[in-house]
Formats: sequence, structure tokens, C-alpha cells
Amino acid sequence: MRSSPFAVNTFGPAYVTQAFLPLLRAGGGRVINISAPTARLPIPFLAPISASKAALSSLSDALRLELRAWRIPVVVVEPSATQTEIFTKAEQSAQAALVAADPARRALYQHQLAAVAKTSAATKMEPVAPVAKTVAAAVSACAPKRRYSVGGGARMLGLLTHLPPGLRERALVAAAGLGAAARADGAR
Repeated sequence: MRSSPFAVNTFGPAYVTQAFLPLLRAGGGRVINISAPTARLPIPFLAPISASKAALSSLSDALRLELRAWRIPVVVVEPSATQTEIFTKAEQSAQAALVAADPARRALYQHQLAAVAKTSAATKMEPVAPVAKTVAAAVSACAPKRRYSVGGGARMLGLLTHLPPGLRERALVAAAGLGAAARADGAR
């Protein structure tokens, strides 16, 4: 059975936190969850990942309040797109899903999917080392921040969240190359 983004990105961290909560209380530990900037700014065609990471961020924010009585910090780290195998695996999974999809349904989105694939291929992946360094800082800080954004992509997406919704959506559509693709698909 294939695991869902919610099983991995949301429920997994919740179950691990529940299991270790007695030790965290006894030892004065902390919770550090790895989210993504797409939790705050959903990206077209990445809805399951965006939604599961948004759920993890919300879970972390609520947990921070719940564990405040024990002075257990809950930290969210939001790395930019990072050089890991997850993107290769996601691409393989997406291709398998496309092959299995109804051809008529696949044709509805062909131009948009091609535009997103082109944008994804051009995305510069950032090194893992800054993420590891940030996690180490969050672990060792006397008073860790609630949220750490790592990398230029994460900071840029964070800034976009402050734009008015219509402008933000137009910027996302343009950045993903979806404007012309949507017009091409809509002509069908």
C-alpha cells in the first residue's frame, strides 16, 4: 500500500511526539518538525504536500500551546527545495499516476502539467547542510524560535504570503508558467 503525504508528513510526527511525550516531559526536551514553505503558500499541483505540511504546521502551533505548561518548545523548520531524493521519488510517483490516469482526464491538464514540470526542472535545489545546521541550532538554542525558514526559496515564499490574495495567485500562476498553459487547456 502506498503511503499518503498525510501519513508521512502529519500523522507520523504526531505519533512520534505522542510516543516520546513522557520522555520529553521528564528530560526537558523539545519537538522539532520539518514542514515546508508550501504549508503557508500552496503551490499548484502540489496540493497533497502543501496540505499535509500545513496540517503539520497547525499541529505544531497547537502543540506549542499545549506543551507550554511543561516549557517544551515546539519548533517548525521550513527548508527551501533541498537536494534530497524526495523530488526524484515524487517525480516517479507523478509519472506513474499520469500513466494510470484516464487519457481524457490527462489531456485536460497536459499543458499545465508540462508547464509545472518545466518550472520544477528549472528549480535550483539548495544544499542540505544549511537545513542540518538550522536543525542543530534549534536543538541547542536556549530559547529556540517558533519557526525557522531556511534558504532563499523559503524566505521568498514567506514574503509572498503577505501579498493580497489576487496578486499572490497571479504571481504563483506566472511563476509556474501556468498562464499560457491554462489558456491552452481551456481552449479544449
